[in-house]
Amino acid sequence: MTEFEKTRVIDAEPELVFDVASSMTSLESWTPEGVEVEPTGEGTLHAWVSSGSEVRDEYGYFDTDRDRLLLQWGGTDTGYEGWLQAEPHGTGDSTLATLHVSFTGDQPEALGGEYSADVDSKIEQALDRLSALVNDRVGGPR
Repeated sequence: MTEFEKTRVIDAEPELVFDVASSMTSLESWTPEGVEVEPTGEGTLHAWVSSGSEVRDEYGYFDTDRDRLLLQWGGTDTGYEGWLQAEPHGTGDSTLATLHVSFTGDQPEALGGEYSADVDSKIEQALDRLSALVNDRVGGPR
């Protein structure tokens, strides 16, 4: 298994970050380039994921745990899983957002090299986009 994880401090309360991230209407707004998602029902989604010159058409799950401010997702028939957790940070109303993804099997992302570097970049991009969405919601950076 190959795992990737990045964190970002977002200047907003954890509940707001979780609400923005878990909203099915904003989900695709914070996913990185090359990843398109569409809800297909309660707790399920359809994803198109570009990896190099290949586009994978996948179905998966999407689960929210409001008590833990945790989102979890993954492919139904693939070795891909991810999660995002929003936790209080510092003494103010900021959030530590942690985005984690893992790959198993012979997926290119699990083999290292340029595909692994691409995953790191996409995680950073997703956190950038989520932060921007939250900032828009609270009226700009504080």
